[in-house]
Amino acid sequence: MEGPGDGMTGIAGINSLSLGLQGVHVTLVLPDPSRARFAQAVWERHAPNAHLTITEHWNGDRLPFEDQEFDLAWNFNVMTRQVDPQVLLSELCRVSRKYVLICVPNRLNYAFWLHRLHHRVAKQPWDHGRIDLMQPEPWQQMFVELGFRVREIIWLDCPWWPDIVDVGQLIADFFPFLKGLARRAKPENRYCWPADQLPYFHPDIYPEVHHRMASLALFENSRWGWLKRRFAHHLGVLAARD
Repeated sequence: MEGPGDGMTGIAGINSLSLGLQGVHVTLVLPDPSRARFAQAVWERHAPNAHLTITEHWNGDRLPFEDQEFDLAWNFNVMTRQVDPQVLLSELCRVSRKYVLICVPNRLNYAFWLHRLHHRVAKQPWDHGRIDLMQPEPWQQMFVELGFRVREIIWLDCPWWPDIVDVGQLIADFFPFLKGLARRAKPENRYCWPADQLPYFHPDIYPEVHHRMASLALFENSRWGWLKRRFAHHLGVLAARD
């Protein structure tokens, strides 16, 4: 079970699609009806034979499932935005018979301060949630209180560049006289695919994309945890029922 919601993922429900391709029965909790419909369409295109269930039911307090119904309950970039994240974590633990995984932004990233400063300079509200929860320690404590044991801290999404979605906008906000250069760095000038042509799942059709991705995986593939910790845009905490 993945959810509720899917954080900052550009395409709803895509995080668990690789599991669906491997025959895993996947349930998505997507409270937004339009995103739920879009997720259904993406899965039908890329994993037509997958065992998929999508539910929109989430009242902010209790997930619509029985106790220990799933082997894994998880979500990406959802927890730090919750009014009471411990309530949702308790629900994830309740519906899982084995594992719970939560992924949150990593405040230990070398340029996290730049991300924060950019929001202030641009006078944009901070929309990523609680900073105190963007590190492993508070989640480890909460898991222990819920009867789960942390199995692994995962440092993921580790490119060399800072965690800034729109570098062009950052340049323009900090250095207005460079607006011409900033326009060339806008996100729309990068790779762009429609939802029915996602290259992540088709290395045979898009080998050049996978080659470029592999060439940028130096830190992602490193065995040095201290190095990954400084470059990771996100961290994951995997826990198992004790």
